[in-house]
Amino acid sequence: MNHGFRKAISRRGQLPGNQKGALTIFSAVLILILLTEMIIYAVQVGVFEQRKSGNEMRQKEAFHVADASIEFGKEFMRSNIAAASSAGTGGWLEAGTLRWQKCSEAGLTAAQGTHPCYAEPASTGMRDSMYYYSVGGSTDLPINVTDVVTGGDATQQVSMHALLCMLEIDQTQDPVIQGCTTDPALQDDRYFLVTLLSRGEADCSGTGGNRNCTARALVADRIGAFAPGGQDGGSAVPVVTRSNFPPTGAAEIVPNPNAGGVGVPISAWMNANSSCPNQLVLDADNGSWATCERHEWYGTDIMPGDAKCPTAQCECGSDEKLLSESANGNQRLGLGIDLVEDPAFPCDLFHMLFGVPKFEADGTTINQESVDFVKYVFADEVLDDCSGLDETSGVGSKGVYWVSGDTCQINANTQIGTIDDPVMLISAAGTTRFSGGASLFGILFVTDVEVPTAKLNAVGTMTIYGQAIIDATLDQYQGTFQVVYVEEAIDGALEPGGVGKVAGGWTDFHENWR
Repeated sequence: MNHGFRKAISRRGQLPGNQKGALTIFSAVLILILLTEMIIYAVQVGVFEQRKSGNEMRQKEAFHVADASIEFGKEFMRSNIAAASSAGTGGWLEAGTLRWQKCSEAGLTAAQGTHPCYAEPASTGMRDSMYYYSVGGSTDLPINVTDVVTGGDATQQVSMHALLCMLEIDQTQDPVIQGCTTDPALQDDRYFLVTLLSRGEADCSGTGGNRNCTARALVADRIGAFAPGGQDGGSAVPVVTRSNFPPTGAAEIVPNPNAGGVGVPISAWMNANSSCPNQLVLDADNGSWATCERHEWYGTDIMPGDAKCPTAQCECGSDEKLLSESANGNQRLGLGIDLVEDPAFPCDLFHMLFGVPKFEADGTTINQESVDFVKYVFADEVLDDCSGLDETSGVGSKGVYWVSGDTCQINANTQIGTIDDPVMLISAAGTTRFSGGASLFGILFVTDVEVPTAKLNAVGTMTIYGQAIIDATLDQYQGTFQVVYVEEAIDGALEPGGVGKVAGGWTDFHENWR
């Protein structure tokens, strides 16, 4: 009995030895399952990452193509700046040959779409007051950027579009910019915004209507037109000066007859601001000068069509014809209402005309960034002297000249510009000199931003038909310095303006444009 019992116990003790491989098999199967799941997961992640990377690459291709094309659009607008906002002959708003079409007439009914006008969100409320570029039924700008930007890659393509906002300026309101307008009566072609739109696409295949692209990027940027003189077009007086008239020679000024209000003439706006750094308060008694009405100077009731003096010599004449007169302190008539000595005269004439500060924050150091902006961005051409300027200098797209160097010499009997094609001559030369018989139609701005001792002098009788702004020293006259207010010449000289980037105008997010 005992032997059998022990034998039975012995058999039961051997059972685990017969089944000890089951745990190994179970563990192996479990590990195999885990490895399989890990491999499947890794493959899925790898495929996903490849797809994601591929999508990112295609999106970046489309984005870079679109973003690069924006710069071509800017250059296209800069090269057509004179026509872009003009309703005159050859202008893009000229009746009968419109390149700008009203968004309000584009038939937009859906909440979103591919039409360029959808790029202006409906939420801003300005879409119906804007224009879109369209010629021959196409809204694409006529610039071939695809081949240039893509390098001939057939799998990429890009198209450019544009919107126009003609700014409504109302000086009586705050703010003065009231938004966009399509009403020609409210438009000033010097002030507008252009929204450039670029649609870049990548991974394209097929041709024509069957062409398909798997990646797309929509980029927009804004450029704004600006004109000198700020929002009101600058000062409406023939002479603006921070310097005394010289004791030699004489000056004759024909005023703006309505500068101070209807029937209130102003001939000169002069510095009497004692707070201006490094500037002396002007003494209007200094020098010899005379002012008279336009008909007295021309000797005729009607100004000639070309605004030029119709005789060999136009002048203010005798005392009874004058508004004001002084002869080196001997005031036969004294200061009339037409000579304004302003205690609030702007210390920075550079800023007054161009909208950028002449000085750094210390008030004495020249702001080189502002100088470079006017010199290289605003001006049409930078000259070393004035020898090449003549009556054709205002024709075409040019009309704003910056002159550097030692001397801007206007030779005897030289005419610069015309009443129809005036110029803005910005002289930063050491000496700006007009010889006898010389004349300029438009605006003369003499500044000391490059030469601290810059000066203006005249030899013989010379005439400016328009405006003279003296941000330098009036050195000497050896003859008569004449300035005749001609509104058309001033407006024409202010007309060209320029375009620049609008801060915050770039975006690649579009609420409605697809």
